[in-house]
Amino acid sequence: MEILINELSLHGQFNNIEEFINISLNKFIKIYSLLDIHNIQPLKKYNFYSANITPNETFSLLLTLKDKNGVSDEVRKFKRIADKCINEPYWEIDIKHNPDDEFKWGDKIVSNTSLAEAYARNSSLISFIPSSFNTDFIDITSCNISKKISNFYNSLELAKHLYDNKKITFQKYCNLIFKDSKLCFDKTNKSQSFDLINDINDENEFLNSFHLFNDMTWSNILSQSGKGKNKVGLAFEKYHNQNYFKNYFPLTEVYKFRCSQKFRAYGYRIGDIFHILEFDLTHKLSD
Repeated sequence: MEILINELSLHGQFNNIEEFINISLNKFIKIYSLLDIHNIQPLKKYNFYSANITPNETFSLLLTLKDKNGVSDEVRKFKRIADKCINEPYWEIDIKHNPDDEFKWGDKIVSNTSLAEAYARNSSLISFIPSSFNTDFIDITSCNISKKISNFYNSLELAKHLYDNKKITFQKYCNLIFKDSKLCFDKTNKSQSFDLINDINDENEFLNSFHLFNDMTWSNILSQSGKGKNKVGLAFEKYHNQNYFKNYFPLTEVYKFRCSQKFRAYGYRIGDIFHILEFDLTHKLSD
């Protein structure tokens, strides 16, 4: 996967550096970090450091910032990402588009920018927001030929793209999109859950049920219980054989919910978080 940083998404739109960090940079760091851990190094324009954050301050200023008490972990984090953003790899080293050709985004000429280079490479872009690039696709035209360039400004959309293109596993995808949600996979036994799924349709069934579970209130989840023909929806209920999960040392009683007519997920609830321990794809744990 090849991806370029869209330098045009920084055009002095922020009132100050703090606003940029809080509103935009923190989101961008999540995107960049996701690429980084999968060894995907975004290409950038060699002078990206000069892109304006405010009308008078450029991206390079981030490298000199300190917090009130020295340098915090948060500051170190964005300085590390900022440093990577202004260093190689540069797309100009192996430029694919002809800067003398006309490339247009709407009515604006974008030749010799990352937008034109992404067009030539059939690559994707990552953009800072809010900007004029709060869109999943950017239409670029050259020689009367238009292309829709994928554009990522949200880490969850990037995660979906990586998952759809088999760059990350289903387990990694679930960990990413359900982070800080009602579902937690930190305690999940991989060999008794994700490793048992070998079909994309089965993944989709689990994924749809996870989204449904996460979107519901706990009062609604608890109301979907019952046995046999009385089961409705998620059929959330206490598991009959608590001893089976004793080696997990659950902090409270183990419950299960229905992911399809055949599949189940087992785990325990602490506060508003349900910690998933295992999946059942064969009714081996059925009661």
